[in-house]
Amino acid sequence: MAQDLPTENPPVPDREAAIKANADFVQRNFTQSTIALVFIAIGSQLYSDTSQTFLSYMINTNAGISYLLSGIMYAIYVVLSAIFYILWGAISDNLRTRFGRRIPLITTGSVATGILVYFFVFSQNLLWLFIDWGILISFVNSMTKVSGSLTADLIPLEKRGRVNMILQVVTPIGSVLIYIPSLLPLMGIPLQEAWIITVDMIIYSAIGVIAFFLVKEPPVVEPPIPIIEGIKKIVDWREFAKNKNFLWLFAGGIFLSAADNAIFLNIFNFISGIFSTINFDLTIIIIFAPIAVLIMVVGIYYLGKAIDKIGRKIITYVGFGLAPVGAFTIALGGSNLIPLLLGFALFYMFYWTGSSAMSAWQQDTLPREARGRFFGILGISGAVGSAIGGIVSGLIADQYGILWIFIAAAIFLWSSLPIFSFVPETLHRETPTEQKKMPELQ
Repeated sequence: MAQDLPTENPPVPDREAAIKANADFVQRNFTQSTIALVFIAIGSQLYSDTSQTFLSYMINTNAGISYLLSGIMYAIYVVLSAIFYILWGAISDNLRTRFGRRIPLITTGSVATGILVYFFVFSQNLLWLFIDWGILISFVNSMTKVSGSLTADLIPLEKRGRVNMILQVVTPIGSVLIYIPSLLPLMGIPLQEAWIITVDMIIYSAIGVIAFFLVKEPPVVEPPIPIIEGIKKIVDWREFAKNKNFLWLFAGGIFLSAADNAIFLNIFNFISGIFSTINFDLTIIIIFAPIAVLIMVVGIYYLGKAIDKIGRKIITYVGFGLAPVGAFTIALGGSNLIPLLLGFALFYMFYWTGSSAMSAWQQDTLPREARGRFFGILGISGAVGSAIGGIVSGLIADQYGILWIFIAAAIFLWSSLPIFSFVPETLHRETPTEQKKMPELQ
């Protein structure tokens, strides 16, 4: 009669059925999820520009703190942010709430960051400024960095390329938003710099709240692991070493971040340089600016689709292999406006393509139950690459001129190409057979 006794453990739910239900949920909410991710991407860029540019400015002008101290504070902020990014990534993997596991952190982080920045820009106390920016803001804003994992959670594998391309294209809107409050004084509304930054942070916090109501996270199949065990896994490099594909993508991320920062660290100097050296002929602008825009729009549309049709690997090669053509066109064009316009179109069309393909590749490759932790580690590659890119581009710009920062970016992009040969393609794994073999890639 032993067979009539109740079993000690309840039957395990059908994993394949749970994964299918998860995929159906993601498909139903695809449009709404994409809109939410667009808001989050714009907000991330808005805060990034604020922290890199205006917070240092406020320390120097409002509080009268030296450039050396502000540089030290920013360095501490960057280092702690990288550490907290990993921590929050691990926590998000094991967080289970009725609202999801990523979006509560993103919303909490954006609202708390807005509040802390408000207290930062109106303070002149060195100790408080250090605690606020160097520790508190780095702690809470790191919550928002789990958005990379959220993209992988919300977007099905066969659409990640196009969505990542959309996010690449709309991200600069955040850079534009940061300057909108600066126009208020021109309209007769007197605002000090501190209040302009405060308005920016209100927008940033509002974006976090909007995303909270838009995001519908899919149910999580994997059970959470104890918090202590999750924290131990953060520093267990043996686990990361087992995932060779992750290590190669980590290395590739260093080169991509170096290329990115090689340009954007010096972008204001670049803009100032071209305005002082190039003759902006109206006829040339009328003829060639629409051509450049058309090249970008058509190229971005078809290349974005190609990421999800042809594959991540080939399009990464295409993007990072051809973007330097635009970079050399810009650098070698000198004071000629036509190469500048066409070079910009070619560079950003292919650069955004390669970045989007690589983002989708990362999202496909990293294990679903530990995406937050793995994406946190990838954040270190961004910090390392940014430092290298800034130094190299500075040396090249001093030697050959500001236009050559694009050559620095080209060197990093071409140098990354051999690395990607070691990472297998992931798009073909969407077939039914592979779904059963590798469900974690969904």
